[in-house]
Amino acid sequence: MTLSADELNSLTVELMAAHADRAPVQAFSERHPSLTQEEAYRIQLANAEAKVRSGAQVIGMKVGYTSRATQQQFGIDEPVFGLLMDSGVRRDGEEISCAEMISPKIEPEIACLLKEDLKGPGVAVAHALAAIAGVMPSFELVDSRFRDWKANAIDMTADNVGGWGIVLGGRLTPVETIDLRTVGVVLERNGRVVSTGSGAAALGNPADVLAWLANKLASFNLGLKKGQVVITGSLVRAEPIQPGDCYRAEFDRIGVVSATFVP
Repeated sequence: MTLSADELNSLTVELMAAHADRAPVQAFSERHPSLTQEEAYRIQLANAEAKVRSGAQVIGMKVGYTSRATQQQFGIDEPVFGLLMDSGVRRDGEEISCAEMISPKIEPEIACLLKEDLKGPGVAVAHALAAIAGVMPSFELVDSRFRDWKANAIDMTADNVGGWGIVLGGRLTPVETIDLRTVGVVLERNGRVVSTGSGAAALGNPADVLAWLANKLASFNLGLKKGQVVITGSLVRAEPIQPGDCYRAEFDRIGVVSATFVP
């Protein structure tokens, strides 16, 4: 049984309030077991439309669950997408207040800047690569508006896949001579290495992520636009953020990004 329009609107408003008040709520799937992925996207997009009406701008897209292991863990067979808003963009090296979030985590990701529109269906990896102006090192700052991160993939889709903000490194690198699959990353917390990974962790190739996203958006009659940023999924496990932490990620051939967290 699907949820009514009024029920979906109620969940949208509840999620917006949880974000604004930094007050997590019970997972929707626990209260509405019949909630579908399609309905979750409707909640997510309605939330984004409300933010745009309030003056926010969509500056790009994010893709989550890009590793096969994570998809198997959550019982899904494809990634999920979310939106990036201008209000969530932070500068490289900036001090970021943990008080702005609920239970934040950090993920190093390869970010793609688009030099042309990209709209499915029928987008192949070659088309995706040709549409990339360059790549940048980035952090995604993720948070959950559901208590204790107790949420399934459908909940997370409704919640913009945990999206809170991004930190972009200061260097744009052309992709013509780079195999994005082999771009390595070393993630450090407070000067100590906590994990390592490579671009292949993102659906085998970050360009595959971009192609998947363009084709998936076509089913919503949406497309990617020139100038937008797409972050293509974490290359390592998400790490919790505590006040006082300084995170630094060094990406082979494409640069470094860092962020410091304060109370």
